[in-house]
Amino acid sequence: MVSMDGQTTAEYTFKKRDQAITISTKSSVKIDGEAVQMDLQLLFQRLTIAAKASQDLASVFKYELCSHPSALFDISLLLRQPQKPVLADAIWALHTPDLLGVTGHVQYVLDGGALVQRIPWTRGSTYKDICKLYSEYVTRKYGEAVVVFDGYQGTSTKDMTHRRRAGGRVGATVTMDEYMPVTMNKDEFLANNTNKQQFINMLSGHLQKKNCQTYHAPGDADLLIVQKAVESATSTNTVLIGDDTDLLILLIYHANLKSHNLFFTPEPKKSTKKPRVWNIKAVKQQLGPSVCTHILFIHAIAGCDTTSRLYGIGKGAPLKKFTTSSEFREQATVFDTQSASTAEVVSAGENALLCLYNGKPGEGLDSLRHKRFCEKVATSTSHVQPQSLPPTSAAAKYHSLRVYYQVQQWKGTVDELLPQEWGWKESDGGLVPVQTDLPPAPLELLRVIRCTCKTDCSSLRCTCKKHDIECSVACSNCKGSGCANSCQAACNDNEDDEDEPGNLH
Repeated sequence: MVSMDGQTTAEYTFKKRDQAITISTKSSVKIDGEAVQMDLQLLFQRLTIAAKASQDLASVFKYELCSHPSALFDISLLLRQPQKPVLADAIWALHTPDLLGVTGHVQYVLDGGALVQRIPWTRGSTYKDICKLYSEYVTRKYGEAVVVFDGYQGTSTKDMTHRRRAGGRVGATVTMDEYMPVTMNKDEFLANNTNKQQFINMLSGHLQKKNCQTYHAPGDADLLIVQKAVESATSTNTVLIGDDTDLLILLIYHANLKSHNLFFTPEPKKSTKKPRVWNIKAVKQQLGPSVCTHILFIHAIAGCDTTSRLYGIGKGAPLKKFTTSSEFREQATVFDTQSASTAEVVSAGENALLCLYNGKPGEGLDSLRHKRFCEKVATSTSHVQPQSLPPTSAAAKYHSLRVYYQVQQWKGTVDELLPQEWGWKESDGGLVPVQTDLPPAPLELLRVIRCTCKTDCSSLRCTCKKHDIECSVACSNCKGSGCANSCQAACNDNEDDEDEPGNLH
């Protein structure tokens, strides 16, 4: 602010070094057991410079050179949020919409999770009043529908997704009954899993009194929803009402071409003029048996609720790659095999990712990372973003394991598999994804990205100066300011030079 005094807006230029760094953009790495906070971009730049100065640069690209695998995880260490509707758009572009649409008598199957979110609550109403609103809404629009609810007891691979959707809001646990007035915000109430389960149980009873069939999954309900829709279609035309792309993909995989018509459509919204109506049998016929057999893998490899979106890889890319690459199709068969070993899955997963990143067969992700880094350095006008590089082989291993587990879960064959053996670990009462089994960089590199000098960092005893790296906020004593090896010191020297007579610029 002081530097702005006396200058016009046309004269003043913001300097990168003056930009405030927020806590949300910071991450930490452990060096000799101590957690050191460092900006993600700065950490990547300093580690690559240190690697280039001290050893073969290609050999260190098997490490992320970041505090976390940034191609798979965002700064909050959550899986990168998938862009699931993009895959639906890609399939819709190949699909000829059913012009007749849904006609005549049909059986409706509803996603209970989406239903719970759909109706606003009025504070002051009793929970019985709220349940009555839901049951009247369902019977008025869908008659005696089948409603399938998620379960919220115990751990699940969707724990992280639930935390993201809650947005940090977790309401207090409410011991509720039907005649208790609603005093809490709906979102806060439903962010508490105990509250949500209690309300679902209460709502289920009210729906049953209206002759609706209700079912409760032990965890995520997507597979059970689709199974009930496919089961219904064996005897009558059926419509599944839902908004989740996962349901569409599961219907494409599980639907029987010999059954009655099976449709998928979202809940109509005021802002939508004409909602999409998917005739699942027609979609399956147009996609072909090969794509439909491996559609679960195509969806999971590029990101769903339990697998990360690959930074820079669109959701439509795996569908296109499946139709053009025999190598990619070959890897997909491994994920469709119920008895595949972890070693087979890891190998097939890395080869599949190589295809998506347009690498050469057998090249390896670590080698491709180094190659892409060199290409970007040679052509880019700014520093390389670490997330723009493919993930390391060590991080891709756990991504592949999670993809396999999710595919088997969607197929209904996951009962004999433990998520802890397929890319997940227990933490804070829930399941979280394993990021990698390697440190951010070799320990010798981590030690040189910051100095512990107690002098002015002017000699080669300073590890930063020795490796031609400016001191930074990570340095234990100087904190990147007030020493002879900092950007601030260099800027002060330049300002002094400008004041000396005879200097021409």
